[in-house]
Amino acid sequence: MTTTIFDTQSYNYPQNFAEIQPKLTRLKKAIKKLEANLIDADNDANIELLKQRLGGELGLKVDYASELNPDQLLAATTIEGKVLVIAGAGSGKTKTLTYRTSYLLENGVTPKSILLLTFTRKAANEIKSRAKVLLADTLSDDDLAKDTLPTSKMLNDVTSGTFHSFCNMLLRQYSGLLGINPRFTILDTGDSEDAIDLIHKEKKYPAQAKSQAFPRKKTLQNIISTSRNRRIHIRDLIESNYPDIAVHIPIIEQLAIDFHEYKRANHLYDFDDIISQVVRHLKTNDIFRQMLQNQYRYIMVDEYQDTNIPQKQLIDLICEPKSVSLMVVGDDNQSIYAFRGANYENILLFGETYPEAKLIKLEQNYRSTPAVLNYINALSAHITLGYQKQLYSSVSIEGCKPVFSHLNDETREAKYIADKIIELKPDHDYSDFAVLCRTSFQSNYVQLEFMERSIPFIVVGGIKFIERRHIKDVLAFVKILYNPNDTIAWHRILTLFQGVGAVTATRLTQAINDDNNSFEPLLTPKFAKKSEQLEPLYHTLTKASQAESVESIIEHVLEFYVPILKTLEENWRERNEDFRVLKNLATEYSSLDNFLENLALDPPNDSVATTSQPAQDDKDKVTISTIHSAKGLEWPVVFVNSLVDGITPHHRSLADFEELEEERKLFYVACSRAKTRLYLTAPDYFASYSGYFDKPSRFIAELSADEVEVKRSRKSLEMLASDDPVWW
Repeated sequence: MTTTIFDTQSYNYPQNFAEIQPKLTRLKKAIKKLEANLIDADNDANIELLKQRLGGELGLKVDYASELNPDQLLAATTIEGKVLVIAGAGSGKTKTLTYRTSYLLENGVTPKSILLLTFTRKAANEIKSRAKVLLADTLSDDDLAKDTLPTSKMLNDVTSGTFHSFCNMLLRQYSGLLGINPRFTILDTGDSEDAIDLIHKEKKYPAQAKSQAFPRKKTLQNIISTSRNRRIHIRDLIESNYPDIAVHIPIIEQLAIDFHEYKRANHLYDFDDIISQVVRHLKTNDIFRQMLQNQYRYIMVDEYQDTNIPQKQLIDLICEPKSVSLMVVGDDNQSIYAFRGANYENILLFGETYPEAKLIKLEQNYRSTPAVLNYINALSAHITLGYQKQLYSSVSIEGCKPVFSHLNDETREAKYIADKIIELKPDHDYSDFAVLCRTSFQSNYVQLEFMERSIPFIVVGGIKFIERRHIKDVLAFVKILYNPNDTIAWHRILTLFQGVGAVTATRLTQAINDDNNSFEPLLTPKFAKKSEQLEPLYHTLTKASQAESVESIIEHVLEFYVPILKTLEENWRERNEDFRVLKNLATEYSSLDNFLENLALDPPNDSVATTSQPAQDDKDKVTISTIHSAKGLEWPVVFVNSLVDGITPHHRSLADFEELEEERKLFYVACSRAKTRLYLTAPDYFASYSGYFDKPSRFIAELSADEVEVKRSRKSLEMLASDDPVWW
């Protein structure tokens, strides 16, 4: 009989099973269907024949059979048809994609017919750069002299990148065929919020109900974006997730329509538009669809569990012909981005979308010790929906069991984490440690403790580089030079000046657009008298528009902007340091469009370093991160804190089956970051404006006591010894 760590009978579980039963039945049926098409290396007698064939094939320079495990080998060499690869945590997903790319080229596949879609440009570049090294290392000098053999240069012709960058490229490249203006500006999330706010202020909407404040621009942008990505009507979304603002539904629905029309009129595209526009044209433009289907014959998609509905539609439309090869890679246990619009059903319904699809599983883990893997597998077993998987390691050393420590309060919890880091430090660098939190505020006590103990750390998250006020200000100047129709950028710049309010900015922007996007209205007396900054602005924009490089444009803008920043911010010197990063980035681009596109679609690292005392090695710091930001990363020693029910899982998820499932997967992601040691901590209670929570996380409570070492607080031991019917 399995003994759980705590009694789980007092935990409330979602009661909406009947409501979602049809969906669950459909998902289970699709999973079962694809499981029947599993290609299993262990049970497939042809695996040895495959190895022999690979060894005997002419022209293959890479020794795929010896460098990949049997399942990776199957995934890398199965290049026809539709294939789903379930890649468990730490199973060598990137390596498999790298070798598959190399294998395609070695088998004579035209590089331009290969499409690799990822969620970060870094991931795409890493796969291509590894493949380049792989091909280059296997070729002798005589081989390199032959034009008939694949070389690393061929990787340059492989189309790769994020969904957004790929669709952005298509919209600009085929703008004539699609009937759109190629000089559109991309709005990031902050820009979209500003645009929505501007429209709301300018439009004469009916009187709003005074009983409930109108939602802020951030909430409005999230509602409009989520509605599009999840294909949910705004009314249904608000009634379900934002009932307090339901009184404003008619205005918000109209605002969404006006926002869409505003973008079209000013050649503006937000992140959602970039993909949805390509999908729309693929559906309605036969020539466009056939061109892409004919060009991209071998398609690979990374992190498929994170795709949303428009992204899935994009893939399905291009891969519609049976002759197009498609391999998607992902892990259904790591689908944790519903708040970004990701649809976990995409990966579970792959067999329904493609009835002839095959399934391959990568289950050999190269990251964690067997003891940590035992715990991760136990977590996986509690995930209700998903493909069956059992991670295993070939490492013979069992390693240490994960440790769950129940501490008296958050201060003791932080001290415990700091003590443990100092205890283990002789055998590790600081960079070997990570503290992972469900939400960023849960690290506050840990940060204070680290500062007091002089433990250097970096906090991953904070305000993204691209969203910092002064960076957005400078980029607004650049956006105007590229697209003078960008009214959001104009408003951002003009309202910097004393004497220019929202009304004047609107009138001046309209005058500029009416004057064929000329800067001359800045000099007209009726506007010039509003601010003495308008004339210098005119000269700055004129000079910058004539500059020969992106770097020169940035320098002209900064010459004008930094004096303004001094009057706006006391810490302008600190902010000024960010401009060096911006100028360095500018040197990498020869055109404004590429510069702006890459900043919008793949911005610089969004980490914010916060340290108590800098370490000798600036990189040698403990990482403090949210779990979402830690996905895809790994550390030898991982702490997961604040494991109180109501915090992890979040209290807002407890009544909904699907939301609770995602919280469970989030905890799975956190634990699977650990290589050798995993420490789980919880205070006796957690009090906030949301409530008082005093039970350990159900994710801890429901697992077997055999898989984790438990250390209880004094309070919990005293209550355990009493006869009171408490939760444990």
